[in-house]
Amino acid sequence: MAKWIWYPGDFELYHSMLVHTRRQENGFDYPAMWYVPRPELQCTFEKDVTIEEDAEITVVTHGKGFVRLNGEKFGPVNRPLVFPKGSHHVCIETEDVEHFPALFIADGPLATDESWSADRRDGVRRKPACDPAFLAPTDDPSIFPFLYKDIAPVETEEIDGGILYDFGVESFGPVTVTSEKAMGDIHIVYGESKEEALDEVNAIVREVLPAFDGEDKRPCRAFRWIWVKAENGDPAIKAELEYLPIEDIASFETADEKLKKIWEISVRTFHLDSRECYLDGVKRDRWSWSGDSYQSYMINRALYFDEAIIRRTIRSQLGKQPYLQHINTINDYSGYLILSVWDHYFATGDREFVASIWPELKALYDFIVGRLDETGYVVKRDGDWIFIDWSDIDKDGALCAEQVILWQVYQVMARLSALMGETGDYQEKADKLKENIFRDFWDEERGAFIDSFTSGKRNITRHANILAILFDMVDEEKAARMTPNVLLGDLAKPITTPYFKFFELMALSKRGEMKLVEDFIDAYWGGMVDLGATTVWEQFDPTEEGIAHYAMYGQKFGRSLCHAWGSGPIALLGTYVAGVRPTGIAYETFEVAPAPGKYTSFKAVVPVKSGKVTVNYENGHVSAIATRDGGTLKFEGKEIAMPANVEVRI
Repeated sequence: MAKWIWYPGDFELYHSMLVHTRRQENGFDYPAMWYVPRPELQCTFEKDVTIEEDAEITVVTHGKGFVRLNGEKFGPVNRPLVFPKGSHHVCIETEDVEHFPALFIADGPLATDESWSADRRDGVRRKPACDPAFLAPTDDPSIFPFLYKDIAPVETEEIDGGILYDFGVESFGPVTVTSEKAMGDIHIVYGESKEEALDEVNAIVREVLPAFDGEDKRPCRAFRWIWVKAENGDPAIKAELEYLPIEDIASFETADEKLKKIWEISVRTFHLDSRECYLDGVKRDRWSWSGDSYQSYMINRALYFDEAIIRRTIRSQLGKQPYLQHINTINDYSGYLILSVWDHYFATGDREFVASIWPELKALYDFIVGRLDETGYVVKRDGDWIFIDWSDIDKDGALCAEQVILWQVYQVMARLSALMGETGDYQEKADKLKENIFRDFWDEERGAFIDSFTSGKRNITRHANILAILFDMVDEEKAARMTPNVLLGDLAKPITTPYFKFFELMALSKRGEMKLVEDFIDAYWGGMVDLGATTVWEQFDPTEEGIAHYAMYGQKFGRSLCHAWGSGPIALLGTYVAGVRPTGIAYETFEVAPAPGKYTSFKAVVPVKSGKVTVNYENGHVSAIATRDGGTLKFEGKEIAMPANVEVRI
């Protein structure tokens, strides 16, 4: 089947460029705080072909270009050309100033597909990329294939000289305003909360439309409430939801009504942030952050197992060579991106994707190790952001958590290199780094890692210790000491951000502390449900009251009330409570190891590669059925194989 083709990565780069240049805040445009690459202007597409009979063929492109046949200039694009029968080398040279070079030739001897090659005039031919959404000559890959549906307010109210529309739940999409010029200027305020929509001075997203006649379709915004005021009269508005048609596979059912609502708001949050690539939140940043996405991939595989959006997000964040700064300017986020690639391969077996980004991935790795200090540690260089978390961490000199991530990067690069049929010294570097980490950061007396060994403070926070447990850097003896000392004790201050709290809850789950995890889900996410949240917030502090819940970053309404990382319960419930996890590449083998914790009963459906698993638990009895082979049910020290479509019980 013929399909639109382009240079690998151009589609993601182009749409990422649009995503990262759309943010508006406090009435003005807000450019991204990092380098945003764009596709190259030119691309050459080539193929050797045998044509049985003379054929009239049109080369379709939204840019410009011409066709070479056997090295000779043959004719222009976008016009019918008669290709003579015979064996030919076809070369199509294209350029697109506004978008990115892309090509379509309908079914026939020259039908465009992955059998062509593409290069950027650098002499390096690569397999072109495509997307199943673009299969007709009238399609346009520069327009992302979102779907839309009308949404109506559940309530309207005349207030403060305008009309307040309440749409019932958080949404994201375009709003069309219909006005007569006599109405004058129109003020529009979008709010995730009612208070924000009624505060024209402090609302994050607001605009004034000069007087006009007719309809004006505004760019997509996040909103639950919209306040509209005209100088004279009341303009009409119509809202739409912009979305991707991704169908959920997972579900989690218990008798706990609050947990049902927690699941519901987590799912809504995640779908709203599932777009061209994963966004952190749909209101404020609307940017794609690698650390946020690292968590989103885990939620993806526990909810709907959509591989395409993971590939798009990794591609868009990876950008292109040469690398001049860390991903999102953050050292740890560069590391998380590399870790994400291995996780994606392990879950899907998608070697082709790894091969398509391998040159860029190696270049990013070289950039990371090129900025290490003389001892091989990650340290802050000009332009770097040593982040890890919004916590009081001793970041003097080399920070332990950064070194733990680097150690895992070495491990992953060793695996990926072997997958690509290459060799390297990655494992040797990992072994040496681990030795140095234990020498410089491990506090034997307290049984935990310190943040910094250069400051003299020997401060302990949870972050490095959590990562060491999650990445299996520590053996069982050390993990058993770290759990009561750090995760359960008061040796380190509590984590206050939901971003890193998700990692901590994963570590607690891995250590068997499921009741503690479930209690936290009830208190933290349940606390937002109690306050009427329809999506999960960027941060929640139960000690705050009123509009204090909406403030962040020095802004009255700066907190996102629809943040991707807030959907963590989906992954926690599917991966740890239901216990569905891959043990082999692409789920060739997988385990179903339920850990009910305090739940006396539940029914969970969890996606796996090319299938799903249904788990039923009731008062100490568990049954499970998978739609594919390779599973093993594990419960209370017992194990039983799970043939496809056969229910097994323990």
